[in-house]
Amino acid sequence: MTAQENMRKNGQDPVVERDQLREALATMPVIEQAKGMIRLLCSCTSEEAFTALRTVSQNSNVKLHDVANVIVAAGSNTSHALDDETVSAVLAETRRSVLGHGFALKPG
Repeated sequence: MTAQENMRKNGQDPVVERDQLREALATMPVIEQAKGMIRLLCSCTSEEAFTALRTVSQNSNVKLHDVANVIVAAGSNTSHALDDETVSAVLAETRRSVLGHGFALKPG
């Protein structure tokens, strides 16, 4: 049995895994940019900034990379490819939970 057949037998499709890795690599830069913007605004660590992004994503029911796209677009005065309802939801949740420090920042 080849390694590829063995992976499929164990429920691991290498094509699916490859596609998932490509998508992760494609969305990583915008997530890192958004983390940097949050770090600047909130004087927090990288881990705390990622927690903030994840919180906004979960509370607004919007994918993490879309949340990052909205934050980067808003912070850099550029356009985005998302609908107005999604953008409004992300910005409102960001104002509430991040700028209002609704996520757990360590006391500093």
